[in-house]
Amino acid sequence: MKKISIMAAFMAVLFVFGSCDTPDKKVVDYGALPQAAQTFVKTYYPDRVVSVVLRDKNIFDRDYEVIFSDGANIDFTSKGEWTEVEDRDMDGVPQAILPAGIMTFVTNSHPDQVVVKISKDRHGYEVELSNMIELEFDRNGQLMDYDD
Repeated sequence: MKKISIMAAFMAVLFVFGSCDTPDKKVVDYGALPQAAQTFVKTYYPDRVVSVVLRDKNIFDRDYEVIFSDGANIDFTSKGEWTEVEDRDMDGVPQAILPAGIMTFVTNSHPDQVVVKISKDRHGYEVELSNMIELEFDRNGQLMDYDD
């Protein structure tokens, strides 16, 4: 019986601490997006219909996610800089947002594929192609890892 009580207490502590890390997602108006994010959407997705804009409010920052009616989505920082773009339609992610080195590699090495997802952080880029191959590039667009 004592083991069950200790296990229950342990699970309760895990639940409390685990729920502290969960950011609050809140639906916000499109106008709540930072201006740079709005410009990005208007520039690269002018004909798409925005379904919902979500704001993740965590302790350190606010991030935004724009979800389009066709399922494409973009994550932005609080400053309006994109961190992830996912677009699985036949054209994939807009080529204009891809760094030159990544675009050159994909065009030369996988000419029949398109980038359907790209994410970036301070270390570099992760790219997923339409054939499900995943690539990692450094900040300069040089291939670092290849996962097929």
